[in-house]
Amino acid sequence: MLNTKTFYPLTGGVRHYAWGECASQGKTPFIASLLKEDPGEDPWAELWLGAHPSLPGLLGTPEGTLPLNQAIAQAPQAWLGERSAALSQELPFLLKVLTCSAPLSIQSHPDAQSAVELHAARPDLYPDAHDKTEIMIALEPFQALAGFRGLWDIRADLEKVEAFQPWLALWQYGAPTLRRLVESLFSLNVVPLAAMLTQALQELRERQENLLSPADKLFLSLSQEYPGDRGTLFAYLLNQVELAPGEALFLAPNSPHAYQRGAGIECMTNSDNVIRAGLTPKAVDVPTLLQTVDFDATGYRMVTPRETATEGGRVREYLAPTPKFRLFFYEDAPCPLETHPDVLGIFLVLRGEALLKDAQGRSISAPAGTAWVRPADLASGTILPAAPSTLLVWAQSAF
Repeated sequence: MLNTKTFYPLTGGVRHYAWGECASQGKTPFIASLLKEDPGEDPWAELWLGAHPSLPGLLGTPEGTLPLNQAIAQAPQAWLGERSAALSQELPFLLKVLTCSAPLSIQSHPDAQSAVELHAARPDLYPDAHDKTEIMIALEPFQALAGFRGLWDIRADLEKVEAFQPWLALWQYGAPTLRRLVESLFSLNVVPLAAMLTQALQELRERQENLLSPADKLFLSLSQEYPGDRGTLFAYLLNQVELAPGEALFLAPNSPHAYQRGAGIECMTNSDNVIRAGLTPKAVDVPTLLQTVDFDATGYRMVTPRETATEGGRVREYLAPTPKFRLFFYEDAPCPLETHPDVLGIFLVLRGEALLKDAQGRSISAPAGTAWVRPADLASGTILPAAPSTLLVWAQSAF
């Protein structure tokens, strides 16, 4: 059994989804640069740092590598801590770096009950039985679609485009609700939908730019990347959100969203369940999205970090409204392990260099791009900045 009173390096897995960053786009992909790897020709989309069975991180041990989920299974309390292990013998969160140069799919994530049902019925599409709650913290200017707009704001934009009359007419046959508007969009048959999209593009391209709404402009942009996809019309349905570096967007289960462009730290419950409805070559599940998405909630929720000044630096704590995870950004600031008691912590050095000191007096150098695991058994020790402008992100459960 591994010694759980020291730090372990963690090698994360990379997802090369099509919407990620490519070297051919004129700059080194963020994740490839962070990991100091040759970017090659593949898109770099996500770096996973956790214990999800689909892509667990690998611990570096004296005997070789070991998947983090297997290490936890051997000694849950030593790794997770007494409180966390008493509730579940799985790591409750998943930390990611996400970068996108093209829009992700129109999607939502299931709540706890739906996740159990979906995993039982379609394990090929929904690989685990966990809800998916997440937070996105921007590392650079980041664009996203999140949450429904107000119904009458949507209608005002749609009514200015003559080509959308077939959609509006279909909607007005039923109750004038947000649910009915979205259901009407998916009720349009392929041929009239194609004609409507073509006519809308022609109409808007002929319109003066100063007469285009933000939704019009986004629809035109999405149509270039996903021509003929009805998901482009979510440009009118969802809020456009722009995050500055350090700003955070919280997404509860059943919230419609689609990240657009940028790089950020994403933390979520330990799940890979995604209900897709458009803007993707992957499998879509419109009936499930319509059944589970929250049509009663509009708008979106930001998370303002709690900031603490330290000598020479600062700590930002992001308190998402969930017990499954909590995030801290340490900027030129020490991280005493005693301030994170009885939990497993995963941390990533984003910039600079850190010095790790464990309870047995060992010192370990942690350069930028390296990730580490602190087992709950490692009760004392510290992480110190060892170079100017050091920045690390720490994730843990909030139990």
